[in-house]
Amino acid sequence: MKFISENNLAALLGTSNATVQRWSASKIYPSYTQNGIKGFNIEDLNNIPEIKDMLNSVWEEESDVKPLRNFTSIELFAGAGGLALGLSKAGFKHVLLNEFNHSACQTLSLNQPEWNVIEGDIHDVDFTPLRGKVDFLSGGFPCQAFSYAGKQGGFNDTRGTLFIELARAVKEIQPKVFLGENVKGLLSHDGGRTLQTIRNVISELGYTLIEPRVLKAIMYKVPQKRERLILIAIRNDIAGEVIFHWPSPYTRVLTLRDAFYPGVIYDTDVPTSIGVKYPPKKQNVLSLVPQGGDWRDLPEAVAKEYMGGSWLLGGGKTGMARRLSLDEPSLTLTCSPCQKQTERCHPIETRPLSVREYARIQTFPDNWLFYGTIADQYKQIGNAVPVNLAWALGRSVMRLFNEIQTLHPEEAHDCQSSVESIMELHRIRKAQREATEKQNRIDEKNRRNGQLNIFDLLNQYEDGIIRVAKESVSEYLENTDNILIGVVKKDNQKDFLDNAATLYYSGKQFPTTIDLQKIAFFIPYISGKGIKNIYRVTKIRVGTYREGQPEADLNDYRLVFELQYVTQFSTEYKAHNLEIWHTFSTKSLNQLGISLDEKV
Repeated sequence: MKFISENNLAALLGTSNATVQRWSASKIYPSYTQNGIKGFNIEDLNNIPEIKDMLNSVWEEESDVKPLRNFTSIELFAGAGGLALGLSKAGFKHVLLNEFNHSACQTLSLNQPEWNVIEGDIHDVDFTPLRGKVDFLSGGFPCQAFSYAGKQGGFNDTRGTLFIELARAVKEIQPKVFLGENVKGLLSHDGGRTLQTIRNVISELGYTLIEPRVLKAIMYKVPQKRERLILIAIRNDIAGEVIFHWPSPYTRVLTLRDAFYPGVIYDTDVPTSIGVKYPPKKQNVLSLVPQGGDWRDLPEAVAKEYMGGSWLLGGGKTGMARRLSLDEPSLTLTCSPCQKQTERCHPIETRPLSVREYARIQTFPDNWLFYGTIADQYKQIGNAVPVNLAWALGRSVMRLFNEIQTLHPEEAHDCQSSVESIMELHRIRKAQREATEKQNRIDEKNRRNGQLNIFDLLNQYEDGIIRVAKESVSEYLENTDNILIGVVKKDNQKDFLDNAATLYYSGKQFPTTIDLQKIAFFIPYISGKGIKNIYRVTKIRVGTYREGQPEADLNDYRLVFELQYVTQFSTEYKAHNLEIWHTFSTKSLNQLGISLDEKV
């Protein structure tokens, strides 16, 4: 006789514990107690659809499904690899994965070095080289806000969302089947209009959408109350010839006991691992909560102090001070095991769940390692699709592909050269994007700080020549604000100390407050000394730092002042206050008290 507890039946059906307890009290179904836990004989519940499916499960038969050939796949928004690993276990051969988060990419590469992982923005990935060569595409796209400007809610209404990138990949690759997964809430988001928009896009792409279904992880050998919305679409030229069957459930509901100890999932106890800790005050509070309990099990005074303003809420606080139970599935894991509103306290010890306990609840194998900080690891695991759920789903998709292969026999395509070209192009696009973003940051900084964009000068002046001096020095002596005073760094001071300098290089930024067309002379400011020598500026142009020298960088553009030594206006170095960012200043001869009439 198979036993299911009241609480686990409630989790399976998605109803409240109180509802199931009323069934028991009213004897709608005969109940009994096993090891101190109230519940039911599962066979007495065979009129309940979920239970009927479990009783008639063909899980084991489906586990033996083998692919008729190597079916290739691509995964987008891959995260730490829960979905990818499950699909791989089902027999799919991943040729390419894309993920934005660095730590998650490292996790994928650490565990599966043979997977081709593209780290970076999906916008930079061109999938067209794989058109017609990949069988299957999957991805858990982030659910952002959709616009509904058009009444039909089609392709154009998904602009600005990441779903549009999944749709673009489908359009470019044309896989036979693609799968999208998301949170259950997508079903009702914006009154159902979001999902309708997605339906319309899928239709525009030339695919037939199987009626979306919310799959409960606990029905697929996962010890966790997690639900995911699954979208599966078949290309129109195939859809009318095949039938997709959703996966059969496992034969019972698994609990944390199955996750932490040897049993049907693992052969050993959960390995010890890193994990966050409670502060002493919080630990003292949670030590008062029994297995499966929450804030309602605390003394009222303790609960009020711990919960603060949440004490006054009418609902929405069942996650507070929550301790899990070994005899129940875990609550849905979040990105952190110890958030006050979604507490996930260990069932026996008074501490948050560890990283490896988190991983086991998501049915990752113990040898699947996670890269990054503790916070990174929790986040990767918490965001993942449970591996066993992905495996069950993958087996169903594999049966579909076997049916397609039987109807339309086809050899697997060699994707290696196409994948290599995609990865190389992505590297180029990524570098271009990063260079553009860097320049945009510089431009924005320049704009805020009144800095000159040297690249603009290249476009503004022919050959980058901004100003050329007139032959007669005396012509400048009537001008005002005609002297640039600039800092000379230590590594470039020797020629200026010897009065032999012929070039002065600005920094990478130059203030727009200095009028280059008025500069006739240059005075070097020697750090720690001051000013005493004056040079004539014969030309101002755009050049590169230390041009002509072996260490010159041809991409390091600077303003270059070509100089001609004139004279000392002082026998000793004189202190001078640089006003413009403490690097430059402009003065007239009169303002500096310099007369060159007799010296020039």
